[in-house]
Amino acid sequence: MKPHKTLRNILVHPKDKITKENVAECIYKIGCKNCDASYIGETGRRFGVRLGEHRKDTESQEEKKFTRSERKQSESQINKSAITDHAMQENHVIDWENSKVLERENHLLKRQIKEAIWIRRSGAVLNRDEGAHRLSHIYDQVIK
Repeated sequence: MKPHKTLRNILVHPKDKITKENVAECIYKIGCKNCDASYIGETGRRFGVRLGEHRKDTESQEEKKFTRSERKQSESQINKSAITDHAMQENHVIDWENSKVLERENHLLKRQIKEAIWIRRSGAVLNRDEGAHRLSHIYDQVIK
C-alpha cells in the first residue's frame, strides 16, 4: 500500500503552466465589449499568433480615415475577419484582453467538430459561418 498524497506529490510540479498565448491546437473565443456577441475560432498554431492576426486586421481598418461616402462603401466590403466586420459596421470595441482558450484538441477533424459545437452552443456569435465542419442540425437538441 502506498499513500495517495505524499509530500513529493504536493510540492513537486515539474512542468510550468502554459500561458494562453502559447497554447496551440485549440478552440478560442474573442468577445465584444459593447455587446454579448463573440467570435469562436480554431487554430492549429499558437493562440497568441492567431489573436495577433485578428487584432492587426481590425486595427488596420480602424486607423483608416473615411469620408461619409467611403465609410458607406467600406461597410459593404467584406474584410478578412468577421471580427473586423463587426468592429467596423457596428462601431464596437473588441475585448482582446479577455479572449480565452475554450478547449484544446490535437486532432484537426475533432477540433473542427468541437468548433462547430461551440458556435452552435453560444447564442450570439460574430462568425460568418457555422465552422469548418458542417454539423447537421439534427444535433441541435443535444448540443443546446
